[in-house]
Amino acid sequence: MRPAPMGHAHRPGSIPERIPQHAPLRPRRPARLLAAIAALAAMALPGAAAAIDLGDASVLSRQGQRLQIAIPFGSDPGERVAATRFSVVSVEAPGAGADAPDPRRFTISRPERRNVVYLRSERPVENDRLRIVVSVSGLDGEGTGAAYDIVIPPPRLTPAAKPRAPRR
Repeated sequence: MRPAPMGHAHRPGSIPERIPQHAPLRPRRPARLLAAIAALAAMALPGAAAAIDLGDASVLSRQGQRLQIAIPFGSDPGERVAATRFSVVSVEAPGAGADAPDPRRFTISRPERRNVVYLRSERPVENDRLRIVVSVSGLDGEGTGAAYDIVIPPPRLTPAAKPRAPRR
């Protein structure tokens, strides 16, 4: 006598377990179709598969004001990029004794539907040049960094008031 398979063993007086004939079976998808769906999903989630590109920084402030910088990111103007975290890594001022803003004290803001980030220092900056290192990470956690050597324009000169002539 041969041993019964594990699923078909039954005790005397018990009813053997059967799989109903009407149970729906899940159709199997070909491996190529699954690979194509995965490739399309990767293309539909920008920033998830590649590092985020950082553009050129634009200085929006002048000496004597809080430093404000705009940095675009992403490859195309209309591209939706899912960036999760921007941070200022370091700020250096050239020359001995020059006072640079604290990198931990920058306000970082990002408009909802634009691929640009704004960095703003906590206090006014008197320097004419700074080197700022910025990092950004995407949904996958992969980070990108960039160093910017920026030139801060001098304060605007306002014309001096003309001295009043004495009244006669």
